[in-house]
Amino acid sequence: MKTQNQSRFLAITTIALLAINLRTAVSSISPVVSYIQQDISLPIVTIGLLGIAAPLSFAIASSLSYRPARLLGVEKTLMLTVLMIILGHLLRAFSWDSTALFFGSLLSLLGMGIGNVLLPVMVRKYFPNRVGLVSSFYLTLTALSATMASFVAVPISEVAGWRFSLGQWAILAFLTIAPLSFLLGNSKPEIKAEKVAGDKAIWRSPTAVSIAFMQSVTSIIGYVSFAWLPLILVEHQGVSVIEGGLLLSLFALIGLPISLIMPILSTRYPKSQSLIVWFSFATGVIGTLGFLFGDSSLTWLWVIALGFGPSMFPLALTLFNLRSRERSTVLAVSAFGQGVSYTTASLAVFLVGVLREVTGGWDAGLWLLFGSCLMAIPVALQIRKGQMIDDELVR
Repeated sequence: MKTQNQSRFLAITTIALLAINLRTAVSSISPVVSYIQQDISLPIVTIGLLGIAAPLSFAIASSLSYRPARLLGVEKTLMLTVLMIILGHLLRAFSWDSTALFFGSLLSLLGMGIGNVLLPVMVRKYFPNRVGLVSSFYLTLTALSATMASFVAVPISEVAGWRFSLGQWAILAFLTIAPLSFLLGNSKPEIKAEKVAGDKAIWRSPTAVSIAFMQSVTSIIGYVSFAWLPLILVEHQGVSVIEGGLLLSLFALIGLPISLIMPILSTRYPKSQSLIVWFSFATGVIGTLGFLFGDSSLTWLWVIALGFGPSMFPLALTLFNLRSRERSTVLAVSAFGQGVSYTTASLAVFLVGVLREVTGGWDAGLWLLFGSCLMAIPVALQIRKGQMIDDELVR
């Protein structure tokens, strides 16, 4: 019989290991596209599909995640997601054509998407009084996951080949199985979460919709960048392939201090929540306009500004808990918000690729990024009201 302290130790270990695996498949592929093309044909359309795979998988996962969580419980569902992540990494590593590469990405990313939805529920279940601190902890590790994967992708491809560069992350995912297996006895079916307080659909809450839009802005900036930023930097800003990979790492690295600070700040100082949205809006605008009109010698500065654009992402994940009274509400708003945001991001990644093909350049895609930042304005106004989702649904 595990004590409460033992369960919490296993839970925080599981949360940490899973968090550090949630972005490895996202940011590890675009820096090594040129290496993959030496073995596998990857036209621009296929590269676009690989870019879409991340937000598309996360969107699909948001609608799939709550059903197994209701039937099996959170812990057992997470075990299935870890196995999906491992198999997806291995399929990518042994891909014989672009189709296998795409479906390997899709499988691992589906697992990561389910993890996105369920980690806030794990936080609420095991650490209800430490939501801000634990959210800060795991979101920082998630940001580290993206940074680490993009940073080492090119050097490892140079030494051991792109297949090992993509497949190595299966080893990291495998480590999650050990602590998670000891928590399976705690896996109990979750309360039905499609409708929550007042038996009203979650989208009837203005705050839940604002959180979904908040995530949409950050997902568009993040996944368009992970899919296309290396090419934008090479073709639009005139940097080398290696510099493009390093600047993508810089973009991802910005997420580390953001993930560390924003959840704690928003928990301790609720009035800061709308200010974080305004900050995210301002930096996203500066970054996109810098690419469009700024000096190319300051490309690193525009990348940093764009990297601060997704500052609302850790805020949104923290608000799942801060603006919900019940755990069923956390699961419902998590699935809803991530479904909306990643569907929007999928369309944005695809449109940026289409605009690149139609116009022959990246200006139109950068204007699309600029336009997405404007969604933050009504979000900031709604979040400032400080409403609870459950209360809005009851009213």
